[in-house]
Amino acid sequence: MSNSFNVIWQNAPQLIYGAKLTLFYSLAVIAISTVLGLIFALLKISHRPVLKKIGEGYVSVFRGLPLLVEIFYVYFALPMILPLHKWFDPYFTPIAGILALSLNESAYITEIIRAGILSINKGQTEAAYSIGMTKYQTMRYIILPQAFKRMIPPIVNQFIQTIKDTSLLSVISISELTRQGQLIISTTFQSLQIWTAVAVLYLVMIYTLTGISGYLERRFKIDKS
Repeated sequence: MSNSFNVIWQNAPQLIYGAKLTLFYSLAVIAISTVLGLIFALLKISHRPVLKKIGEGYVSVFRGLPLLVEIFYVYFALPMILPLHKWFDPYFTPIAGILALSLNESAYITEIIRAGILSINKGQTEAAYSIGMTKYQTMRYIILPQAFKRMIPPIVNQFIQTIKDTSLLSVISISELTRQGQLIISTTFQSLQIWTAVAVLYLVMIYTLTGISGYLERRFKIDKS
């Protein structure tokens, strides 16, 4: 038993480094995904058919494809069309990983934001128009501030899903937590101990965010009318 703890302790710095990278990629992805999600949510609720179709098509494609396929496509197929290696060398691999995850996660955040916007009483929009506010001003100052309060808990939950999804970046050799576990096992051959440590680190991150999500749900609980 002591040997089991020893191998974990000896490789703890590498595992913690992988956990830090997992959080870094997750934060980068959720930030980019939120911006993309807002853009495509606004397209989806647009009254212009072309813009609405673009938003719907984006969500359908990136929610319809397996995330692993999207990662492989961005990493292996897209560089055959665009010179991404030349543009982003020597950071192509991490950028490709962030891009693939962002495209996938933003499709889900699009629906979260769209639902949040539509949950705001239409009477508030009509009232804003009645005092001379433009559509942009109404969305910027009336609708979005209220909607984002309602969207925070589901976005935190999506952040939790993003942390889990970063494990798939190990297939393109990004050194997040899962990849670090694989590298350690390749030299120590202690699968049980290392995967247990990896699982515990994921659970610590996820349950911490679950607690934050629960707090935010209580903190921002508002009237749904």
